[in-house]
Amino acid sequence: MDEEPYGFPSPGHLTMSDAQWEQTRLRAEVIGNLAERDHVGVAAADEAAVELGISRRQVYVLLERYRQGSGLVTDLASRRSDGGRGGNRLSEPVEQVIRELVRTRYLTRQKRSIASLHREIARVCAVRGLPVPARNTVETRIARMNPIAVGRRREGPDSVRPLQSAGDDVPAIGSILDQVQIDHTVIDLIVVDERERKPVGRPYLTLAIDVCSRCLVGMVVTLEPPSAVSVGLCLAHATGDKRPRLERLGIEADWPMSGKPKALFVDNAAEFKSEALTRGCE
Repeated sequence: MDEEPYGFPSPGHLTMSDAQWEQTRLRAEVIGNLAERDHVGVAAADEAAVELGISRRQVYVLLERYRQGSGLVTDLASRRSDGGRGGNRLSEPVEQVIRELVRTRYLTRQKRSIASLHREIARVCAVRGLPVPARNTVETRIARMNPIAVGRRREGPDSVRPLQSAGDDVPAIGSILDQVQIDHTVIDLIVVDERERKPVGRPYLTLAIDVCSRCLVGMVVTLEPPSAVSVGLCLAHATGDKRPRLERLGIEADWPMSGKPKALFVDNAAEFKSEALTRGCE
């Protein structure tokens, strides 16, 4: 149970506010989907712009940053903008007002009208001393949103079934690391003090198992109770090369399984719901 010097740098994601993190996470999700395409057309860029509440030009800027980045969510964290030519774009504070009120006022089961939404946007902007966007600007953005997502939020899942493909079965696992399960167990032995031979405690074993191959891809043994730290160490062990540790322990064996899981499957234990683990995975 010697310490593992994994040496992963921290990007400071836990120092961001909840609003900043949610905005950055949404950007990474939307822009990441665009980055998988060889060519991103105007229609796709406009749809992403509406979803993110930014301009088409900013979508392409974020797309370039994503492709040149390190693959972290924080690659797309907000940077202060100098504005655009002509000055006719909405400012970031106004963008935030529209984005937040569309989410909290329009995309709800109350099914408020666009006119009511625009009045609320105008009221909030006036209170904050911001310019009021035109109603047709709000209407255009809503019209470009995904109708399935809008219908599900306003009408419920049954209302959008005709718009979705048939069948909701979980897709089959087609490759290794598509799904990795992580869980803990108490080892059935007692560790004793090496000098007095008095009981120290029973160690905990954290395992990461690839569902496709049923291979063990990572493990951690510790005397500390399960926590986000032990889960993080298990993930680090799963993604890293196992040879250095095997050599330190004098074990002559092959353990070639390693890589970044595409999806983690866990239970409802507190350590799996922690903000540190959630943001780290994102």
